[in-house]
Amino acid sequence: MPKPRRRTPDPRNPRFIPGIYDYCDRWCERCEFSHRCAQFAMRSHDRPDDPRTRDIENRKFWETLGSSSLVAKPARKPKPGTAKKNAAGTPTIEAAAAHEKRLDRRARTLGQRETNAALTYSHMVDEWFNNELRLPLQHVRNLERRVEKGLTSVASAKGELVRLNDCVEVIRWYQAFIYVKLCRAFMSFVEEEEERTLAAPRDSSGSAKVALIAIERSLAAWVAMREMFPEETDSMIEILLHLDRLRRSVKRKFPRAKSFKRPGFDDKA
Repeated sequence: MPKPRRRTPDPRNPRFIPGIYDYCDRWCERCEFSHRCAQFAMRSHDRPDDPRTRDIENRKFWETLGSSSLVAKPARKPKPGTAKKNAAGTPTIEAAAAHEKRLDRRARTLGQRETNAALTYSHMVDEWFNNELRLPLQHVRNLERRVEKGLTSVASAKGELVRLNDCVEVIRWYQAFIYVKLCRAFMSFVEEEEERTLAAPRDSSGSAKVALIAIERSLAAWVAMREMFPEETDSMIEILLHLDRLRRSVKRKFPRAKSFKRPGFDDKA
């Protein structure tokens, strides 16, 4: 007899934090607030596991790493007077499309340096793993030999392997994510200027903050990897310097990002 389906979660349930998914990194498996996210609940309501158990483990994951959304935004209405209107008094499709293209060009110009740097970083990650894959593989073999010789315990070796895997996962997850979030931040910025939305909170600052968190977590992962391979660090120094320059540049462009309060994430005591 088939098991009865669990009731679909109600997004209005007070246990869900409104808007928490607007400024997340979409890594639900590593999120400590997944049990309070309506979108996660809607996607996974048929899963048997308890997300609260995973949330506790995920908090430990980020603390151990030593470091501290990609949700589509609702379409913004063109600023009054910026788009041509038809006989009915509403903006035409052509005018709205032209308006969007103009905003997109402004966003690309404004964020050219940072978005190009983010793309470069993504290529640098691919190049490193293509050229230096021997390093983690050698590390695994060295750990196996040390266990066989009794120089290290099985538990210690497993812990080191988990740490290595975690670093690789973090680097790979945020590799392209940083670019996407920066594009959203700059696009939001020009839209806010167009609408003269100067009062906080601003979506551009929130998106920039998520990008900065991704950069900082990536930096922490690279630093941890560098500690694992102290004799082979030259190939990582360039990446670390590049990421740090990007971080400082984003902070200059979005001075309000640090103080932006993301629902749920920045409400912790």
